[in-house]
Amino acid sequence: MSIPIPSRQLFIDGEWKEPIKRNRIPIINPSTEETIGEIPAATAEDVEAAVSAARRALKRNKGRDWAATSGAHRARYLRAIAAKVSEKKDHFVKLETMDSGKPLDEAVLDIDDVSTCFEYFAGQAEALDNKQKYPVQLPMDRFKSHVLRQPIGVVGLISPWNYPLLMATWKIAPALAAGCTAVLKPSELASVTCLEFGEVCNEVGLPPGVLNILTGLGPDAGAPLVAHPDVDKVAFTGSSATGSKVMGSAAQLVKVSHNTKKKFSL
Repeated sequence: MSIPIPSRQLFIDGEWKEPIKRNRIPIINPSTEETIGEIPAATAEDVEAAVSAARRALKRNKGRDWAATSGAHRARYLRAIAAKVSEKKDHFVKLETMDSGKPLDEAVLDIDDVSTCFEYFAGQAEALDNKQKYPVQLPMDRFKSHVLRQPIGVVGLISPWNYPLLMATWKIAPALAAGCTAVLKPSELASVTCLEFGEVCNEVGLPPGVLNILTGLGPDAGAPLVAHPDVDKVAFTGSSATGSKVMGSAAQLVKVSHNTKKKFSL
């Protein structure tokens, strides 16, 4: 079942880019403890480039800004991603098993769920179009009020090792459906399928910068991402100890932080 591990760089602004410091991290197969490849090791300089790309994609000129597109427009990309992941299912399943040590049958279920999740949030993106400017009834007729739903901006996404691509998808799909742009930092213990997902984004033509993917160590890449002033929200899944650090860092700039073990808004 073993297959070659694709040699990838960081996925920034729709392109594969070598990390500024040119460092890499070995990939260890948990079932054999053998080194089966390498992933790029991002640092603060790469985080800066990725966040800048996400910020540009959020509000580009000439009507190409992701935040201003309709939910139906974004849904087309999400459905294309779902179809492409299904098409490459066997490839992703094998990589997931080799990288995380997950049993093959569980990896099959996970990758199926990845496609299903993107399909689901495509529907949610379309539903947003019908919720815009929803009227709010007020006691005085001379005042008019309505709800305008807008993306929060650039979001930093930090995902764990145990459901690598699936738990990243739980963060990516709703963020993109809402019109946000994102920078994903998966766990350095299992990053292969998340990094490979960048190629899916290229193949479906996702606009550059809408999703950026950085692999690397938490202190070197995750911490600068959480603390970056142009990141408007952070979604994190992991240990409570690290979650506390994420919350503390987000609090310095009064940004929204979400931890799937402990939920909080600041």
